[in-house]
Amino acid sequence: MDQPDPAELEALIADRSGFLRLLTAAPRSKRELTELLDCSRSTIDRVLRSLADAYLVEYRDGEWHATAAGVCAYRKHDEYASFLSDLADAAPILAALPTETSIDDAFLEGSTAHIAEENVPDAVLDPMLQSVREASLVRGFAPKALIGSAMDFYDAAVTGDGYELELVLDGDVFDRLYELQPQETREAVEDPDVMLLRGAIPYVYGLWIVDDTAVGIVVYTEKGIQGCILNDTETAVGWGVEQLESVKDTAEPIIFRGGRNPVLHK
Repeated sequence: MDQPDPAELEALIADRSGFLRLLTAAPRSKRELTELLDCSRSTIDRVLRSLADAYLVEYRDGEWHATAAGVCAYRKHDEYASFLSDLADAAPILAALPTETSIDDAFLEGSTAHIAEENVPDAVLDPMLQSVREASLVRGFAPKALIGSAMDFYDAAVTGDGYELELVLDGDVFDRLYELQPQETREAVEDPDVMLLRGAIPYVYGLWIVDDTAVGIVVYTEKGIQGCILNDTETAVGWGVEQLESVKDTAEPIIFRGGRNPVLHK
């Protein structure tokens, strides 16, 4: 038996995924396929012949069935199509990142993207604030922050009686926060349920993890916020934890020792 050419097989599966979807769900007669797909009999014959030649379908007992290869082919195509849909939603946000930035497929697959609107750009942070407001444990890092949004994030994370916040800040970010809002920043540093760390962050996006059940990133531009992307799949959270741990490895906790200025804990 001749093996199908991989490039031709890829094109065939993409072009005839509708047939494979129906036959993966259940065997069908040619008449059923004609009615369900609203195609002529000649088209149905041609497509079934091409799928059969590629070992994706077979004719048995008066009906057309998807083969084991056909079922695998459709499932993989469906997964890929779903990933491309998620990627398309996130693309306008990712476009603001430097070209060398690496975002793992595991984070994008199954994600939800929120793009900032020109008239109300800060509204794009609402999903992020809502996610941390409902969490008991929030962890993350911020290589950059808008002062207003940084305090909104903090206020949301410490809402309620039981909360725990662990955040790694780039040195410049912390210095700027302390310069503009010294009292609020000092209160955050001295809160026993808050751990603020200072360190070099090699990523150009901010990241937060809520209760180890969801992860998100926020992408900044020179003018503000491009958008944020959230994902609650286990693989996405695992990727987020890896990113955070790599940042924490070289970070130092910030404390106040007697004087007015914060110092690194040694």
